Amino acid sequence: MADGLGMSNENSHHEVDRSIERVRRYAEGAALIFTNAEALYDEAQLLGQAGHFARAAVLHQISMEECSKIDTLGAAATSILLGHDVDDARLAEAFRNHKAKNHANAYFARATDEKMAARARGDWKASSKAFKKFQDKFHAEVNTIKNAGLYVDFQAGQFTAPVDAVDEPTAIAFERLNSYVLKHCDNFLRLLRRMVSEPDFYAEL
Repeated sequence: MADGLGMSNENSHHEVDRSIERVRRYAEGAALIFTNAEALYDEAQLLGQAGHFARAAVLHQISMEECSKIDTLGAAATSILLGHDVDDARLAEAFRNHKAKNHANAYFARATDEKMAARARGDWKASSKAFKKFQDKFHAEVNTIKNAGLYVDFQAGQFTAPVDAVDEPTAIAFERLNSYVLKHCDNFLRLLRRMVSEPDFYAEL
């Protein structure tokens, strides 16, 4: 009985160590992602200063998509600390899903009037529905601008070059949103690092 219990405790400790190591690996990955997102921001600024507004907007959008991965890693790390399994293959797939990343970044935008009205009357189902509708709209808009900033478009018999499709105000709007997202993702990164150093505390929390 004692031997069996000892083996069980040993296995339990091994699983805990393995879980913490996975969270540590996620935190290290998040740091790489944040560094890349910051570099994309800096390069976008250089392009904007040179008057290349279409490409600047594209890089700001890609930077924000990178940032959303940190939030995804935070959710995965939390699941692991709570004792749930995380499928790394599905995690990698989520990293490549542009719609999912834009849906995550939609949380940084101001709540729509429709969502606020639903909240005010306590209709949480309608509030959730309004936000999901906004997420789809947000994804469609930012993804359209990203594509317009990269490729020549052809609609209604007319060709449109990126330089004519994305103007300076749009690039500035993307820069401001990217700056906001980066600040929040820096906080997420700090939290991931604390989860590695105090896993029991954060699992309890």
